[in-house]
Amino acid sequence: MLPYYGIAAVIVIAGVILFAAGAGRGRDVEVKTEPAHGTPSPPRHEAASTFRPGPVTGSAPWALSAVPECFRQIKHDRGTAAFAARRLPPGARRLAPGTVMAVADCRLLVGAATLTLERGDERLVVPPRTAAYAAGDTLSVLRTTGNAGDLRVYRRVSASGP
Repeated sequence: MLPYYGIAAVIVIAGVILFAAGAGRGRDVEVKTEPAHGTPSPPRHEAASTFRPGPVTGSAPWALSAVPECFRQIKHDRGTAAFAARRLPPGARRLAPGTVMAVADCRLLVGAATLTLERGDERLVVPPRTAAYAAGDTLSVLRTTGNAGDLRVYRRVSASGP
């Protein structure tokens, strides 16, 4: 076993000597810097001006929360449908289907079981089993799914409407 250790030691020492002899070479490398212009970003495959976002449309239980310029959410309760219904503000009256409420630059269309929020080209629908209730300058949205209830109470930014 000792001869193998001797051979390994000779190989390692020879490698160190060869590396040390070549380490002094190649020091004539010149480092050069260039000023950069702009900020780093991923490569763009198309001009930025060609992208035109379309209108936002779709089903959104939180639709009124997405437009704080029109409605400001002040309360949110979840639980059973009966629990959520009991949490309606005092004096809240249900808005009849076909009611249109204009608040700031938003229009809220009350359907038989849905609400539709329109703002410019945007159109968001609060999905079925939804009812809207008005009390003073508040608007309550009660949404039920099976036995679960979700109540969101909003303050209208401008008190126009029913």
